[in-house]
Amino acid sequence: MKPDHAALSDQAIDYLVRLHSGSAGAGERMEFLRWRAQSPAHERAAREAEALWGALSETRSARNHRQRARRPRRLAMLAVAACVATVAVSIALPEPLAGLYADYTTRTGERRMIELADGSRVWLNSHSALSVDFGADSRALRLHSGEALFEVAKDPARPFIVQARGGEVRAVGTRFDVDSRGPQVRVDVTEGVVQVNSAGGAPVRLSAGERLSYGERAAPEPVQPLDLSSASAWQRGKLIFNQRPLGEVLDELERYLPGRILLTDAELRQHKVSGVFDLDDPGALLKTLERLQPVTVTRLPWLVLIRPAPRA
Repeated sequence: MKPDHAALSDQAIDYLVRLHSGSAGAGERMEFLRWRAQSPAHERAAREAEALWGALSETRSARNHRQRARRPRRLAMLAVAACVATVAVSIALPEPLAGLYADYTTRTGERRMIELADGSRVWLNSHSALSVDFGADSRALRLHSGEALFEVAKDPARPFIVQARGGEVRAVGTRFDVDSRGPQVRVDVTEGVVQVNSAGGAPVRLSAGERLSYGERAAPEPVQPLDLSSASAWQRGKLIFNQRPLGEVLDELERYLPGRILLTDAELRQHKVSGVFDLDDPGALLKTLERLQPVTVTRLPWLVLIRPAPRA
């Protein structure tokens, strides 16, 4: 009878917890080496467990734990859980202490619509922070982090300006999306015209159906076409993917779930995914992936581990 991959993964993680507890001796290390040499499946489970432990060890608390740990195994397991929680909390704030200075914020998985004093409306996506400063001559907003969709009320005397990471988007009456989650800020225009000013280049005008990305100190990338049918689908409570790599899909999904999603196999990142998914049930996407893709999904506190499915 072939060993069950999930059971082997649990055993491998159990071994690593003991080996990193600070009390393991040479005998226990030899026992782990003998265990992982039993079969290719044992070795694969050991490598995946080591990849998981390596991801956790990047946190300062994990490093300190490995240096000081001299506690019984049960406390070591609790420390591992604390490391996972530290990873999750470190990504939970859009910026350090963003909620203390932003006018509007959203938690993980939360989406919020805001009515502004001029009649404009803003939809904040998960994990976002926004400040608003309206004056007599302009309507200034700052997207500290995250993503927001702006539906701007017309007022030619007061341009509507959204600042994000060293650049700004100017509009009078239009509808556009600003996403500052990644290394670059992305601007999508679904109605009207906006002007994007960034520190790295000349101003660029964007019309409906166009997209542009810019960095803080780099010239903006060339204007790209925008698929209006799927643009800002999150505002409608949907995630829409059309032949998107699995790695990108998981990066997008991660923002709506607490904690982290860890994909242990680099080749799987390129598997293509298509579908329409409900944001009110992001866990259903994981179930669908497990059913349609060659993956196994393991849910841990503050962590989702995605591994290659065992071969039949």
